[in-house]
Amino acid sequence: MFVTYLKYFFFYIISAKNRQRLLILSVVGLFLSSFALIVLQSTMGGLQNSLMVRSKSVLGKATLYYKAPKNDPGYEKLFKILDDKKALYSKEYEIELLLRYQTFITPVLVHGIDQNGYVPDLLRVELQSSASQKKVDAIMPIELAYKVGVAPPETLTMISPAHVDDLLGDVPRSQSIQVERTISTEVPEIDLYHIWVRLPLVQNLIQSHLINRVRIYSDMDFKELRSLLPSGIQLKTWEEENATLVWALKLESTVMIFLFAAMSLLVSLCITSGLLIFFNKIKSDLASFWILGASFSKIDRATKYFLHLMSILSIGTGVGCGLVFLWLFNHYAPEIMPDVFVDRKIPILITGKGLLISFLVPYAISSVFSIFALNQFKREHDLLDHVRSVS
Repeated sequence: MFVTYLKYFFFYIISAKNRQRLLILSVVGLFLSSFALIVLQSTMGGLQNSLMVRSKSVLGKATLYYKAPKNDPGYEKLFKILDDKKALYSKEYEIELLLRYQTFITPVLVHGIDQNGYVPDLLRVELQSSASQKKVDAIMPIELAYKVGVAPPETLTMISPAHVDDLLGDVPRSQSIQVERTISTEVPEIDLYHIWVRLPLVQNLIQSHLINRVRIYSDMDFKELRSLLPSGIQLKTWEEENATLVWALKLESTVMIFLFAAMSLLVSLCITSGLLIFFNKIKSDLASFWILGASFSKIDRATKYFLHLMSILSIGTGVGCGLVFLWLFNHYAPEIMPDVFVDRKIPILITGKGLLISFLVPYAISSVFSIFALNQFKREHDLLDHVRSVS
């Protein structure tokens, strides 16, 4: 019997001469809402994920803050823990210095990296490309090199105002470095202020065999690692160090979902109006079902099933078409972004959370307004009174 009801509702909307076009437009609106929501979530998520992946490939997925010499007992314990976890990590001393080239001086964040240990992929390519395979003094981002006005090979001077020598007064220490390679991390915040040099150069500048950073580049359980670390060592994940950026990206996604929820709300208002008109047209047919033996509860359940099925089919079709569009866009779309953008071709990232949001948000809103329209119709119309009036 339910199948009969569903066929009746379906064919009435599709093929009846007096079919309700407003309801059809509302169904199309649900299709477009789910389609646009999955497409925009996947493209925006791809852009956000691409930015985070580029940053993590340079700065690491987590950073251990630990200031200790090699003869410190916790030094070997720390690296034994990381080796047991098979982590990819690099040792460095990070310090803020002044970089001088001729008369130009600019503040920079200097990473003194241990080239004998693990080196990030982006830097390793430049180190291995050295013809003589000797230790490279410094690797500078192209943006910073353009800002300073240097080109490899050039000699610059690092100045540390925090470290002074007692020679004719307090004179800041300085260290000459030769920029031999340039790179592009494609992260503006890094390319403008960061530079990588050999660890002994920084240690010679501060006159100490210390390291104060251990950057982890592999995926691992950071909560478990945090519980195993010796005292005095602080672990911060990339998300914790860039909490403001992560919050801004989440806010961007939330605002987008809110806007599409508002669009689905407008579509659902059309659904409410269309259903009220639709039920008013078929109230005689519903009364006929009741006369033929169908109970009020069966008619009510069949109507609810039809409304939910209509929403599920239209929204599911929209999500499915959106996935097909994303696949075609990912494989065949040309580079449409201008040269100033890092991602010339828009990246695509499809997640289970995005699929659920694209389906549940329009479905929840449409279901609420559909049931509201049905209850409103039942309050305003009584099948028994309608049969009496017809008689």
